[in-house]
Amino acid sequence: MALLKAKIVVVPLGEVDFTIVNRLATEVGPVFDRSVDILKGMKMPEESFNVIRGQYYARVVLSKLERAKANQREKVIAVCEDDLYLPDENYVIGYGDHLPGVAVVSLFQIRQEFYGLPEDESKVYDRLYKEVIHQLGYVFKVNSCRNSRCVHYDTSNMMEIDQKARKLCDICSRQLTGKA
Repeated sequence: MALLKAKIVVVPLGEVDFTIVNRLATEVGPVFDRSVDILKGMKMPEESFNVIRGQYYARVVLSKLERAKANQREKVIAVCEDDLYLPDENYVIGYGDHLPGVAVVSLFQIRQEFYGLPEDESKVYDRLYKEVIHQLGYVFKVNSCRNSRCVHYDTSNMMEIDQKARKLCDICSRQLTGKA
């Protein structure tokens, strides 16, 4: 009996452009050699909102996503427009956890307008794609990469994300091979 590979599920959280979500679902599957489904949109969990910070707590979002999984083998990546945070961080672009197999990526600070620049959807999608691949790398237990060109390299700003390639380096690809 062949071992079934974990399916990836893309979840739009809140008001997210379905065109972006659909394109993402189409392009992510081949990178991880997995089938991809798009879950019906979910609301951002109200309990994750911190009134003082005006942001959503990423760990609470992940726990809601974990409860939405159909089975333990599914890997879930959510996309939202809302500003995310972790206690020791001012903001979070993406956050993932391999134990429950879930991750979330926010478009909030990926957008050019956040930095006072003109809108550029091509940059937005490219950054989103790279961050989704990066977070799914964590979900599939790929160690952080030290190659600054690899999509799984940890970045701290948009300039670094823009300079990364759109694919995993050979070392990260080998780590991914065989992980379900």
